[in-house]
Order: sequence, then C-alpha cells, then structure tokens
Amino acid sequence: MEQPELGRKIVDLRKAKGLTQDELVRKCNLSVRTLQRIESGEVTPRSFTIKSIFAALDYEIPEPQVCLSAPENASRSVISYRLEQLYKYLLELFNLKTNTMKKLSVLSVLAVGTILFFSSLNAHAQNKAKLKESMQGTWQMCDSAGNVVTTGNVRYKVITPETFVVLEVNKDTRNFSGDFVGTYTVGNDGEYTEFIGYTYSCYSSYQNAKNVFKVEFKNDLMYVKGVNNPWTEVWKKVSN
Repeated sequence: MEQPELGRKIVDLRKAKGLTQDELVRKCNLSVRTLQRIESGEVTPRSFTIKSIFAALDYEIPEPQVCLSAPENASRSVISYRLEQLYKYLLELFNLKTNTMKKLSVLSVLAVGTILFFSSLNAHAQNKAKLKESMQGTWQMCDSAGNVVTTGNVRYKVITPETFVVLEVNKDTRNFSGDFVGTYTVGNDGEYTEFIGYTYSCYSSYQNAKNVFKVEFKNDLMYVKGVNNPWTEVWKKVSN
C-alpha cells in the first residue's frame, strides 16, 4: 500500500476506533507531527512504523495468498496408465533393431537434455547457497538512498544460517527491544521467506506470519522487496 492510499487507510481506521491523533501516537510511540504527515500523504513511513500503527489500530495486514497443491484424491488409474505408456515407450526406444538412426537421435537429445537439466539444478543450488551466505550477518535499516539513522529509533536485523532476529534500538537512550524472532528459507530464484515465531507484545498480530521477499545486493546494501506484502526495505551491513 502506497501513499496517499496508506494515509487515508490510517485515518479511516483511527476514526473507526474513535481515536484522536494524540491518542494514537501515544499507543505507537510517534510524534503527532509525524502522524499528521503520514495521514496527509506527505511522507512514506518505514515498514516498522506502518506495522506499529496498524498494530495499535488492531488492523492485521492480509496474509499472502498460498497456492494450493493438487487434490490428493487424483485418479490413480490415469496416473498408472500414463506411467505404463511411458515405460513401454522407453523400452521400445532402447530397442535399436528398428529405426536405429532415428532412435539414436532421440537418445542423443535426451542425453543432452539430462545433462543440461542437472547442470541447471547445480547452478540453482549454488545460487541458493550464495544468497544464503550473503544474507548472514548484522544489518541496520536505512532509507531508500542507503543512509543509516544515527539518532532516535534504529532497527537491526541479525541473520544466522537458520534464524533471524529483529531488534529496535534507541540511539539516544541506548535501550533496545526485541521485535521479531523466527526462521527463514531461501529459494533458488532469489526469494527469501520469513516465518515469525516470536514477537514483541505490540506486534502480537504478526506471530506465526509468513512473509516472502525478493532479495538483491549492491555493495554492502541488501534490498528487500515484499512479494504480496507492502514491506520494501533497505538494509546496510554493519558486521559479518
């Protein structure tokens, strides 16, 4: 959701709750001026600010749609018939007594296709391993230009080989809170999926949520774009 639609949505939810701007900012630790600029569409807030506002308004962002697998009760007779036909075809193909040259050509194509298929699998596996290795470390959230925040609330993400933790640190008071803890998986096509297992009480509505992102790297920056969700973020690596 982008501005100004986001601002209108927050205004509608706030009024539906019967909250004033002063009452809402006290619930999500914002300034009134910041909320006014968000509601009027003047600025696009960071993702964790959006989450905090929606959590205070008891509004849950819809989960990404999940594709359903094929029904388990598919006709076994059809499947068995097709497997039987494939088996007979392969037996006939390896019988070189008839149409020898034609069958050798087909076998050559199959051999080349098999080599390319397994080469592709290997390349995907290497890309997956490289992406997962590149993501590991400690990251600080920054703006779209890659500039980190040096005062006030700052968000950090620590990614290990199996888990991730999101912390919010106040640079001025030197206090911090743990927002999200969970596990993740990495796909072959640059997709990164987070599974939120534990949350801070303010974000309890996000517990057990699954979010999918596309990940790209440029130097020490990690660009994370939400897939079927509104969270697009930029993170700067601060340590390995």
